[in-house]
Amino acid sequence: MPNGDDMLEALRSSIGLVSLVYICRLYMKLSTFPSIILPSAARTHLIKQAVNDRYNNIHTTEDILMVTNMIEMNKDFMNRVLLLSDFERNSITLDINHITMDVINDMILLPFTNTCVDCTKSLTSYRYKLVHIIDCFKITRAVAVTAECKTCTLIYNHSSWYSLKFRWRKINNSSLDSVLKIFYLCDSFGFTYSVFFDYTCQLLHDQCPFQSFSRILIDRYNYEHQNNNIILQPTPLAKLFQSHWLLYQIVRFEFMLGKTQIVNLPVSLNRNELNYHFECYSDWWHHLFTTFWSRHKSIPNIKCSPSDCSRCVIVDGHQKCRRLVCSFKNVVDTSIDELTAIEIGCPYTPCRRTEVSNSVDAIYCRYHQPSVLVSPSVHLDKAGHMAAEFSKRDRDFLSEHKSHCQNYRNDSEEIKKNKTYGILASYHPCGIAIGFTEAIKAEGMRSVTRHLLLMIIGGCLMPDALMYDCACALKLHWNKWLGTDMLKSSSLTQQLPFHLALDNFHQKTHSRSMCQTIMKSDHPSHEGRFIGLNSQAAEQAFQYISRAKFALRNFSFPHSTIMLLIMLHLLNCKMTGINLETIGLGFRYFGDIIKDFFPTPCVYERFGSLNDEELKKDEDDDQSDLDHNVTSEDMP
Repeated sequence: MPNGDDMLEALRSSIGLVSLVYICRLYMKLSTFPSIILPSAARTHLIKQAVNDRYNNIHTTEDILMVTNMIEMNKDFMNRVLLLSDFERNSITLDINHITMDVINDMILLPFTNTCVDCTKSLTSYRYKLVHIIDCFKITRAVAVTAECKTCTLIYNHSSWYSLKFRWRKINNSSLDSVLKIFYLCDSFGFTYSVFFDYTCQLLHDQCPFQSFSRILIDRYNYEHQNNNIILQPTPLAKLFQSHWLLYQIVRFEFMLGKTQIVNLPVSLNRNELNYHFECYSDWWHHLFTTFWSRHKSIPNIKCSPSDCSRCVIVDGHQKCRRLVCSFKNVVDTSIDELTAIEIGCPYTPCRRTEVSNSVDAIYCRYHQPSVLVSPSVHLDKAGHMAAEFSKRDRDFLSEHKSHCQNYRNDSEEIKKNKTYGILASYHPCGIAIGFTEAIKAEGMRSVTRHLLLMIIGGCLMPDALMYDCACALKLHWNKWLGTDMLKSSSLTQQLPFHLALDNFHQKTHSRSMCQTIMKSDHPSHEGRFIGLNSQAAEQAFQYISRAKFALRNFSFPHSTIMLLIMLHLLNCKMTGINLETIGLGFRYFGDIIKDFFPTPCVYERFGSLNDEELKKDEDDDQSDLDHNVTSEDMP
């Protein structure tokens, strides 16, 4: 029998080196099939056909048979030479900057660019850090490489670049277009796009909470023995995954609906920075959402019917996703001139008693603790009294309405256990959400009016027809107060729907004479605007949110609002058949309407002035946020 070198040379001469390697790999793979499934003659024919098609050769069956026979007689030798089976079991280590890297098995997360985005100079000062990448089925070790532009004092990594001095992080199309499909921001963990997609599917189909998904991942790693010696606990993993998933979805959201080429993120995953970022961007994100989805019928090749989907807006309230909030009621919104001032309640989560801070009042947030001295301005104090007076006027007017119709909504309704009312949402008849507002107080006519005006201010293309289960009370409210300080006439109020109707299901329970005539959806005064539409679109859409109530209740503000925004956006994309990873869709069709970024004042800024010590305190609520900073290892 010839030695190994002579055998390889003979095979190479007869069939060629490239074909030889390919035939070896095919034969080793196909030889695992038993002869009852793949007889040897069929295997030889399959290999011949594959190698000839791949390399445009004309090898005969005898050529292939000679090679496969030699492989079978020298299987161990061919394995060792061509590393067909044990390559990944090998380990070759390399020490770089006090980091021991396995160059065969460890992933390398290089910066997405070699030159600075701002000054185009070459990056220098490369640093290395061991991290772990979380995938659907395994945890993989990786080496994250960062580089610096000393001229601009910017640091670049695999998915972003950031400034520690100015506390910002940026992502563009190039940094998001990772060949490895990995999202890595900072600290010791990154995530594959596959695990993000896996969770998105489970959220859309099964309303899976982050905690449950984390337990699934950990159980899978342990079962497959793929945890890479990393011991993960469900709660920390859930918080870590939640922060990354939300930021990743926000990046995709902005790239799809906005016109920016760069997305801004907080530099770290510290919960205070995330909360501030979410509040600061919330109104702009709502603008992108309502501007795009209220005009979605203009997008070609969508699944819903463009002729019916935007004929009216269906408004409804949903209480199943209620969450605990601060009991302080006298918080007013003065941002809408048409409403002058309206009580909205405090959206922040109550503080938790701990061993360290056992003296806190557990029904109030950090801003409204009895020990915190809030000094409202003269303007805020006056607005508070005015909003209370407006609520009293509306309550007195509602008393008259109650005597004629048992169906009503009351802004002054008391909510037990200091929970939110839930949400107010608006839908097109096709089931697409076009706007929403988290309702801290009960669903009253001033709250519904505020919800609609916020949508119009945000850029919503408001239809002239509205369907609502208490449309009669809303119509009477507008007729009574439009043109007064409670609802000033303006170009915004002119965009409020003119045709109001009760939905078909609730109309039967209304007793007022107007409810049985002009408020019916088929009344001639509406000129057929509601005929043939799905009046239960909002109720049907709320079934999903009802099933997701346990996940949504665990969020604190502003995460609660942002999570709901992302969920509705994902559902809209699924219903219309729009790819979640599409870039520039909003700019392509609505570029002249979409606004550049504008900041939103934080809600606590409406409370009055706090002393510096209170402003620096961390929030006691950490139900859903991750206190995670950029570590010293991330710094050059």
